[in-house]
Amino acid sequence: MKRAKVVITKNADFDLLEISDWYNAKNKELIWVFLKDFKEKVKYISENPFACEIRYENFRIAYLKKYPFGIHYYYNEEKNLIEIYSVFHTSRNPELWKDRK
Repeated sequence: MKRAKVVITKNADFDLLEISDWYNAKNKELIWVFLKDFKEKVKYISENPFACEIRYENFRIAYLKKYPFGIHYYYNEEKNLIEIYSVFHTSRNPELWKDRK
């Protein structure tokens, strides 16, 4: 299977900006570890889009290894396209991100 194209929506981009700001305020080195973890998981789901089970409607969640965040994404098999809709902390109510679609 060819690697899927990945698109990060504006809302997910905003999530990443908020996460970056928070970790930068705590310890500037943490953001680089977070971003590495995020990029590795995005690469993994682009190579294995069905690896994560469907959780809500047709959305899947890929959890980061080192940080308590889940990548909420939709995979369009016909277009071989992954759209990342949110990067959500696992302690937050996952219903909140649904309003963003």
